[in-house]
Parts: sequence; C-alpha cells; structure tokens
Amino acid sequence: MTDANTASLIVERHVVIVTGSGAFTVGGDVLTGPVDSVDKLEKLIEWAHGNRGLLQPIPAGDADADPARIWVVGAGCRHLITPDPGAGDSGLVEQLGRSLAPLVGRGWELRHGKGRAVVLARGVGAQRVSVEIVAELHPWLVGERDDLVEDAAELGRRLHRWSAVLGALPAGSGAASAAVINDRIMRARAGRRGAVVSEPGVLPANVMAEIRVQPPWCAPASEVEEEFEHSDQLVWLTQECPELAAAGTLTFGYGQPQVLDAITAAAASTGQKRPFGLWRVTLPPAGDMRLPQMLPPPHPQMRLDTPTLAWVTTEDLDGLAKDVRDGGAGLPAARLGIEQAIVWPQQTRLLEAWSTRLREAREEFANDAPLRALVDSAAAEYLQALADPEPWADPAWRQHFQPAWAAAIAARVRFRGRRAAMRISREYRLWPVYARDAAMIYATGLDEATGEPVDLSDTHSRLGRMTVTHQAAVTDELILEVLTAENTAEVAAALSAALEGPGQRTPIAVAPKMEASNPRGVESPASETAAVDADQGPLNGASVTAKGSAAKDDVTPSPTTAGTQSGRASNRAVSGGAPAAVLHTDGLWLADGTRVELGPPIVHVGQVAELAYTHHLGYRLTAKYNEPGQIWITEAACQEFGIDVAAISRRDRAKSLRQLTENIDFVTGAVNEGWSLGGAGEDPNAHRLGTWTRVYRDDKRGVMIALIPGMGTGADEMPILSDEPAPAQIAKRLQLLADALRFPWKINAGVTAVDLMLQTRTKTWSPQEWRDVVFAPSTTAPPFGIGDVESDFDWSRRPTSDERQRRYIHAYDRGGSYVAGIAGLELPIGDPIHHPDGAPFNAKTPGYWLVDIPETPDWRLPYVLNPRGLQFTGPKWVCTPTLERAIELGYQPQILQAWLWSRHGRVLLGWYERFRDASAMLDLDDPDAQAARDQAKIIRTHGIGIIGSDEHLKGKPAYSPERRLHVLAKAKANIVYRLHQIGEKTGQWPLAVATDTVLYASDDPDPVTAWPGGPESFGRGFGQYKPEGSGLLDEHLEHLNGRDYRGKRDLIPAREWRANLCTDAEGC
Repeated sequence: MTDANTASLIVERHVVIVTGSGAFTVGGDVLTGPVDSVDKLEKLIEWAHGNRGLLQPIPAGDADADPARIWVVGAGCRHLITPDPGAGDSGLVEQLGRSLAPLVGRGWELRHGKGRAVVLARGVGAQRVSVEIVAELHPWLVGERDDLVEDAAELGRRLHRWSAVLGALPAGSGAASAAVINDRIMRARAGRRGAVVSEPGVLPANVMAEIRVQPPWCAPASEVEEEFEHSDQLVWLTQECPELAAAGTLTFGYGQPQVLDAITAAAASTGQKRPFGLWRVTLPPAGDMRLPQMLPPPHPQMRLDTPTLAWVTTEDLDGLAKDVRDGGAGLPAARLGIEQAIVWPQQTRLLEAWSTRLREAREEFANDAPLRALVDSAAAEYLQALADPEPWADPAWRQHFQPAWAAAIAARVRFRGRRAAMRISREYRLWPVYARDAAMIYATGLDEATGEPVDLSDTHSRLGRMTVTHQAAVTDELILEVLTAENTAEVAAALSAALEGPGQRTPIAVAPKMEASNPRGVESPASETAAVDADQGPLNGASVTAKGSAAKDDVTPSPTTAGTQSGRASNRAVSGGAPAAVLHTDGLWLADGTRVELGPPIVHVGQVAELAYTHHLGYRLTAKYNEPGQIWITEAACQEFGIDVAAISRRDRAKSLRQLTENIDFVTGAVNEGWSLGGAGEDPNAHRLGTWTRVYRDDKRGVMIALIPGMGTGADEMPILSDEPAPAQIAKRLQLLADALRFPWKINAGVTAVDLMLQTRTKTWSPQEWRDVVFAPSTTAPPFGIGDVESDFDWSRRPTSDERQRRYIHAYDRGGSYVAGIAGLELPIGDPIHHPDGAPFNAKTPGYWLVDIPETPDWRLPYVLNPRGLQFTGPKWVCTPTLERAIELGYQPQILQAWLWSRHGRVLLGWYERFRDASAMLDLDDPDAQAARDQAKIIRTHGIGIIGSDEHLKGKPAYSPERRLHVLAKAKANIVYRLHQIGEKTGQWPLAVATDTVLYASDDPDPVTAWPGGPESFGRGFGQYKPEGSGLLDEHLEHLNGRDYRGKRDLIPAREWRANLCTDAEGC
C-alpha cells in the first residue's frame, strides 16, 4: 500500500475540486474563481494541465493510466450544468453530457465514463489530456454532513486519506467506491497468477438464492413477558461489520457454472470438500426437529409443519449440518433430499484481498471517525448490492453482480448469529425476544455474581463480534405495550421503538407466521391475516377461501396462514386482533380479504354473534379490556334474513329498523335459544334490532351487530361506505381505522370520539380520577353572547386595485384545524372561580374574559375579536387563546370580569396524538386508506362538537362546552397568527376566510407554487394548508364583498383544477 505522503502528492497532481466558490487543489489551495460556464471549465483544464502540472493521468499499474479527475460538487454543479440541476446525482451524467457537448466542436472527445462521470479528452501539443468530470450534488464522501458539501479543504482531506489508505479514488456511492477498490485489485492480477472475475454471476431463471440474513422475527408476547420477569433493560446486540467479516473468509465460485443432476449433486454434497454452489433441497419441517423454540428457524424459508423446497448455498449446508449447540440444526446434507445443484468448478477466496484492504483501512482510520464510518458503509453497501443488478447496469460494472456470493455471505452471518445466541443461552440462560438481519434484542438483568448489568458483548475485537449498540430500560409502559399487543408485529414494533426511538413506532414488517398451530411463530398484523383459529377449525364446517377464490387441497400451504394470536400463548393474550367482519350473502368477509364460506344457513341473529367468537373478533385496548367484536351485515344479507330494507325511513333509520325487526323470526329465534338483545328501551319484552345492537348470552360477552342499511352513506357521515365498497373493503377499512387510531369505530362518530377521549388517560391521573374528575360533566354554562366572538371566521374583503390585476384566486384548507392546536392547549378541569372585577391576564390559565372590543384598524385580516364582522354595542366574553392572540397583535382590550379555571391540563393531548398519527399513517395512495382517513376526520370533528352539545352529552362524562370553546378559539387564533405572519413577510394578505379555508389572489395558476406561506406551512399535516379550490378572480369578485363569504362552491376543486393545468403544460 502506498504511504500516505506519496499518495497525497499524487492525488494533488491528479484531482481538482470545483465547488460553488471556485476551483481548488486537493490541498485546499485556490486555483480559480467560480467555474460557471463550459468555457471556464475548458480554460481550467488547459491551464491546470499546462501551467500547473495538474490533472495528470492516474497510474494504474501495468494497465493503461486512468484519466485525471475534476470533481464538481454542490453549487459547482448548479453553476455548470443545465438545464435541471435538481434532478439528483443519478440524472447528472446526462445533464453533464449535454452541458459539455459544445466542446466537441472544439476538438474535444466526449464519452461516458464509469459510473456518474463523463470523460473529456484532446491532444494538446505533443501531449494528450484526458479528464474525468465527476458531478455530485451531495458528495458521498461527506456522509450526512450537508455543511461540508462546499468545504473544499475537508473534501480534499478526506480524498487524500481515502486514496492514500485504500489505493483508489472514491466514487459516487459506498457500493461504487468499494467496487472501484475491487476493480483495482482485479486489474493488478490480470496477466499474473490470481483469479480475475470479469463476468456477472447470473443465475438461471428458476433459481432463487436466499439473500436475507434473517427476516424480522419476534417472540410472542407471553414469551417476552417471561423474559421481562428477570430483566431490567433491553439491549440491541448486533454483529460488528457482519458482511465484511464474512466476505474475506468465504470461498466463492466464478466462471462458467455446471448443473448437476440429483445423483451427482448428492454425491458432491457429501464429498470431503463441497464445491461452492447452490443446492435445491427439501427443508424438513422445523416442528419435526429438536430446535430451540426461542430462536427463528435456521433458514428463512423453513416452515413449522410443512416441508419446503428451497435453493440453499454451500454455506447453508455446512451450517445446517452443525450441532444445534453450535447454532446448526443437526441436519446433514443426506437428509435434505438434494434434487439438483449449480456449482462453480473455479473457486477461491475472491474477496480476501479486498476485505483485507478494507479491514486495514478501518484500523488506519481508528482515530478518524468520519472516514471509518465511510469504510464500513462502503463495505456493507457493496456486499449487499451484489444481489442487485441495478447498481451494475453499466457494462463496466457488470462483473459485480454476484447473487450467489451475496447468498453465501448472508448464510455465514446468519449462522454466526445463531452460534452466538446458543452460547448466550448456555452462559446467561437468556434468549432473544426479537431478531432482524444481524441483530437481536435481549432483555437482560444483573449479574448474580457481580451485581453489575449483564454485558452480552464479545470480549475479543475481531470483526463479526457481538456488540451492544443500544440500551433501554424495561419500563412499565413497555411492558403494558407488549401485553396489549394484538400480534407479534406490534410486539416487535414496541421493542424496536424502545431501543431506536419514536421514529420506529410505525408498524414494522415482521416475517410471516409459519403455521397457525405454532404458539411461538411470528404473526402478521391482524389486518394481514385471516381470523380463523386453525386448531379449532371453522364453526359448522365453514371453509376459508382466500380473496374469495375456491380453496385448493393440492396446493402447498403458503407461509402466511389464516390465524391470529392464539389464546394459548398467554392467559392475557387477546383472542383476535380484528375489530369487525362483514356478513354478506356469500359468506363472512374478514379484513384481509378472506371469505369464510358458511355451512348451514343462518336463521337467527345469535348465530351471527357466534361468528364473532369463532373468528376471535374484538379489539384489545388494555391488558384487561377488549372492545367487543362487531359483525356488520350488508343490505343484501339483511333482506335474506327477513328485514324489509326498502321500508326503512331515511328520516330516522334507527327507529324505523327497530319497528321493522320487532319480533321477526331472525330475532325471536335467537331469543328462544337463550340470546339477549340490548336496546329494548321502555318495553323490556320487545325483541328487535336497531342500527347497532348488542347481542349476548349469560355465558359469553356481547357482540355488536351493525346493520349497514341503517347507516348513512354520505361522504360527510360515513366515508367508508360512501363509494359502495365491497364487503371485503368495508372490513378492511374498519381494520385500517382501528389500527391507525388504536381504537375501533363504535356506533357513530360522537360515541367513538368520546370513548377515545376516556381511553387516552395520562399517567398523572388514576382511572377513577380521569372519569370522575377530568371528564366529569361540566356544570358551568357558557356566558351569554360568547358565541359572537368564539365562532368560526366568516369574512371577506374587497381586493385592492393591485390585487384585482391578478388573474386567479386560490383557496387553501387548513388540515385538522380544530385539533391542530390541542397539543399545547391547557384546558379547564372542574369549576371556575369568578373574578367580578377582572384579573391580570395569564395566557396559561383557561378562562372566560369579559372585555371591551376595540376597533380594528387592519382591514387586511379578519379580526380575531370579531370573526364574523358583527356590530357590537358592548363588551363581549372571549376565551383565553383569543385574548392572547389579540394582545400579541397589539390590541389592549380592557378586562372587566373573568371566570378562570385554576385547575387545568392538556387533557386532550393523547386524543390529539391518536388522530395525528392516524392521519399520517393513512395518508396513502390507496382508496381504502383514504376512506379510513376521512372517517377519522369525521370522528375528530364530531368529537369537538359533541363535547359542547347540550342535546347529546349534557350530564354525561366528557360534556364540556368550555373545552370546545377553547379548542375553537385556539384554532381561530392560530389561523390569524399564520395569516399575519405571511402578510408581514410577503405582503400578501387573504381576501376571504371561512372557517378553516383561506383565499389568496395570485398570477400563478398553480395553487401549489402560488401558496405564499412557505413550505413549512404547506402540506397535509395538522395545521398545514393544502389547495382546496381555484378559479378566475374576475368571476369571483361578487363573493369578495366585505361581508360573509359564500363563494366556495363556485371554485373548481383543486384536483380537477390541477388536472386541467396539466393538460396544457408540457411534461406535467
């Protein structure tokens, strides 16, 4: 390896760095000012090469020299490349070629270089200049440090060090940089002794190499709970540089492979030294082998109860044959029924020299953390990319596509991890609770001998060693989250989030459960599996048909199965994770699209309720409480059960249904067999069904039966039903909604919202205090006339003469307007204290304040103290957030009287967070997710309204008009804050505001780019603004009259407007 000083001198002669501020040597010396044209680039090349002795060819041993390099980074790219520097590094090569094309007419040769580069070459006198132009908007060499993109000195330092230690210049990515090193090694071998790989290792189409180390796997909640009993902390135990540790020690094949038949393959597999290859085997069921139940299977494709055909590597054969004690399966090749093999006669440790060079670089960079991290990144990215053809599409890179190598490396890493897990089980009697790739999560306690925390890290320093990288305490919250998990996917999410932070709380994909009968198997989320207990079998001979297709007995079972978390796993485990199923004329539809064909015809509603028990419907909320399961019955099924659907009154559906179902056979048959029906009302002897009815027996918990014909189907009431969805879609949407909110739909939006408020208790309150104190029904009546101020905006103004010259008007909707301000909002608790002479204003104290309303001199904005532009003749009551915003805007209203709550808190914070998370989780380009998202919006909107409703909630828990008024006031105050901020910053002021819609005039036809508020306030998140509608300003002036605004329905919806723009815009 070249010594550092010599290498630095060489790199100095071969590379010039171009940033936005100019051209620099690798040592950081300034060469020129900004290189912002092709002419300046040409002059730079000629001057640097001719006058400074720079840009010299890079020696490449016995091979031809490589071109010198001009490395254009950051703003330097934007100066030099046209027309679109924002396309990213992947598109810069084509742009670079187009920008440099004029040089061809001046005698320069222009060709595509290796990777993200083009090469310029031309004879200059007796010499030939050849320069590789590499363009990177964000150089890979700076890692995540955006602040270093324009730092020529640090870029040069890293380039110095990298090339000095690794013997090659870095490329535009980690994988490419590592590939360059390997290519240099291969070129040095050419013409000498040593293996040279020049062709890709493409596999036959029917051969699928297993390149996963370990798909996500998690122990069931009951096993995790057992591990928690003797644990104080979670630790994330992972292998250090696992792929790099394996690559240099493995033998890989190259050249032309051979296909072996069953007899030849079997003989080769049992030879003294197996050739490198892939072997088609039958993996026996894991359940038939004496394997540890607290570890995943030894191969990702192995199932619990079913043999599996798979292609495995030679490394897999070696690992499976080892004793279970050593991480293997005690499974010799002779027991695998080898049918075929692909082997490579030529084989050697092809990556040994490459691996050695990177290992030595890690040691060299021991005190240079950024470069050491880049070495680790390059090694991992390259070895993982061996199985991906995309990075190697360039013909110059094609030899790096080697999926069989990647599979062998994955197997080596997998069995190394299993070996470590078995050693830890012997030494510490601990098992992993979660595994993913080369890492595992353990729950650990204190060492009995020393009293210190158990350290599972290996004591040696070799690569591949097990090392603890993250630790977290086992908290009561974590234990509860695990115990209340619906499935192992949620257990995995809780464990990972505890160690990796809140960002990991999005659902984690978990390897599919092997078979439903496996109590330790990994399970998919309830929304991804059919809710049928494989042990009990379907009730009354029912059969499960996936996606409505006929079941086939001759098909090998899929790794995913119909099954949810079994009740056997723990006496605390929930019997099912699905909130609802939909009963139609062709069977029962579950959330994953599975149709359960029913056997004997259903004759009464008790049999419908029985389906909820059979398929474990219900939604767990706490360790001790589940919401009952729901069966939704379609209109067609209702008709079959004898309900006269056509006679249902649309004016009062629930009352009409009760009348139509009273004492029909479908109902009385259930009563005669011992079932009871809720909702009898004044007549306890009446037997009937409403839109929602609780059906129960004395020996079983109730089931909610929902009759879809009794529900509204409008988009403003039931978005999940508004587009005539199929039964499977309804079930899926209910599942999506429940999973996103962590709470199911219940009866209607108001009930769902209020029950969710009661559910989202904070730890500072006991359950009894939460219900009896925090959410006790309010006894404080709002002061007379407060609605004049505490109401939604309904305001417009006439455009100025300058504004009237603009062509368009755009309306923007504020997302989650009411709930957006809840996160930091102090809300009243209990009764207020009266201050008849007023009190000093405190923005943190909720209250009603009687104030004189001053006149507003600012006609450009709606007035926060008079949102509808009314004529006030005296003082008015306002809430704290309104008065706070008025004071911040410079008004000084006199406080005459006050009702203030000394006890207060952010009691709706948890409720708000559920909707915030659900809105983000469901914001997908999927109609079912969008329907569920819209349903969540209905819930939160109704929730804010109903807590102040005398008609629906007065005297009941959560009734609190003062909280509703404070939430409304906060939303109004925040709207004014944003409008004022935009106006002061840009000079653009709204023309109208109606509730949570604001309108601006613009000359830009695109409402997205016309938004005046900047990117931080634009989007689909809570409190952000998104386009709602647009139109021509001239045609909208009648609605901008200085009074209330009524023009929204005359605007063209945003999606339609933008679609029309696209038809006229090239490339839209």
